[in-house]
Amino acid sequence: YVSSEYVSSAASASVYQSSSSWYSSAESVGKFKLDVSLHFNVLPIPNKQKTFNISNSELLTMEIRGAQSAEIPTALGGHTDTFFDFTIDDEAYEWQAFEGIKQDVVAHPYIQATVGLWKETDVTLRYSPKVTINTSSYDIFGAAIKHNITQYFRKEMEDSNPIELAVLASYSIFNLNLYFDEVAIEPIDPKPGSEPLTSIDSIIIDANSWLFQLIASKRVNKFEFTGSLGYTANDFNYKLGGQDGPFLDLFNELLSLLDESKSEFKGDIGVNYYFNKFYISSMVTIGKFPNVNMALHYKFL
Repeated sequence: YVSSEYVSSAASASVYQSSSSWYSSAESVGKFKLDVSLHFNVLPIPNKQKTFNISNSELLTMEIRGAQSAEIPTALGGHTDTFFDFTIDDEAYEWQAFEGIKQDVVAHPYIQATVGLWKETDVTLRYSPKVTINTSSYDIFGAAIKHNITQYFRKEMEDSNPIELAVLASYSIFNLNLYFDEVAIEPIDPKPGSEPLTSIDSIIIDANSWLFQLIASKRVNKFEFTGSLGYTANDFNYKLGGQDGPFLDLFNELLSLLDESKSEFKGDIGVNYYFNKFYISSMVTIGKFPNVNMALHYKFL
């Protein structure tokens, strides 16, 4: 129960990171043309996603030390002094609540390439090798296909520069490793030579995410304004990292019961600025988490 509450916010955050900025425009890049971009993604962490409340009435085999309830960190939170007490074979044990990554933002870079095909259809590939920033590491791979639907009505439009519409579908694999101060599960009054049952220092979230979007964009001179409405369907697998042994294996076996699927709606708004063969794109995601993405693009014409 504690683990599920602990990882829930980080799992949702990984969705916003992996589904960000799959497009920069509803227009196609052009048949057999290439758009290569370097992205930097920043996800600020809202305070309400940093902690959760727990009480003794929710616990069956342990209790909060010195209190009936406590506010403890999620994986995106910070420090805690909360301990839980429990017994095994009449021996008293303790463990300190997991601490979070102690960051106000989670950021990562990645590269992306888009090639235009027939019928104003683009295919995009995204890749980031394992990158470690502060107490987190990321590993991303994904692909998307986008199809412009304005092309079917363009001849009937009087505006020579109409609002462009497109649909997009993407699939991404996002591995997020969150590291925190080591937590030992050990006797309260250890005997000489005794060792902790186990120690835990990280949680690994493997996310598989589908995204479906309706996109609109409009060019105005060197600027282009974009917006989209998206739906994500996601599967998560969780695993704890730490001292190898039967207790860690047991925790991970139980944690596998928390593997889950989630779906969410989100919106994106953005603006691009074009100059020569380059352009800068920016995008803000609106949803449970704010997310900001900036990128420098180069178009091979």
